[in-house]
Amino acid sequence: MAANQYNGELDITLYDKVYPMKINMNVIAKFQSETDQDYMRVSIRAMNALRKTTNLDPFDQAQLMTEAVSMHDAAWLFFLAAKELDKTVTFEEIQEAVLYEGPLMRAEDETLIESYPIKFANLVIFATLGVIDNAKKQ
Repeated sequence: MAANQYNGELDITLYDKVYPMKINMNVIAKFQSETDQDYMRVSIRAMNALRKTTNLDPFDQAQLMTEAVSMHDAAWLFFLAAKELDKTVTFEEIQEAVLYEGPLMRAEDETLIESYPIKFANLVIFATLGVIDNAKKQ
């Protein structure tokens, strides 16, 4: 089932599997409990790093993004956000998907595949800003 952005949901693809995700206060509280990290601090750090990656080569981009977003933090946020919409998702499944997704952007069949830290940044940007268009919520 596809995520409904007007309900605060976003589809994130990890290792070729689409996970509908939702960030709410429950997810934020659990993220902070599991990681001992302040959600907003980690989110702002990821968004700021993403902003700085413009015109960087892939390895410099990966270094900057992984300094902002650890695999551990990404796995926990993706897991908790996916678990909000699909109770069958396991942490181990998400953790492995993040590992295989990797820190480097890559091209597959003329499509650019984003790295896990960039997907993390995109998720927290969406959670912060929501849908940006002129359509009304249904």
